Amino acid sequence: MKPSVFERHMQTGIQVLLVALIIWAGTQLVKLGQQSVVLEERLTTQGLMLQELRQELKSWGDTYYRATDARRELDQIETRIDNLNSRVSALEGGL
Repeated sequence: MKPSVFERHMQTGIQVLLVALIIWAGTQLVKLGQQSVVLEERLTTQGLMLQELRQELKSWGDTYYRATDARRELDQIETRIDNLNSRVSALEGGL
């Protein structure tokens, strides 16, 4: 038994719909692929920027005098001054 004209038109419509859905899915996959490439490129660029910032911060650390180092040296100087003042006081008291 041959399919009726209606059945053939229905099959053709379903086939056209399936092809359209496959084409749409393909274009969506291509768009997703392009977006992922763009995101990968951005991540790579940001990684390079972070690396440059780390190197710059490291060079700043080598260039500038740290507050903790300054405090430690200042404490040492103050200790030496106190020691010298004690010695001077001892010498003046002995005279």
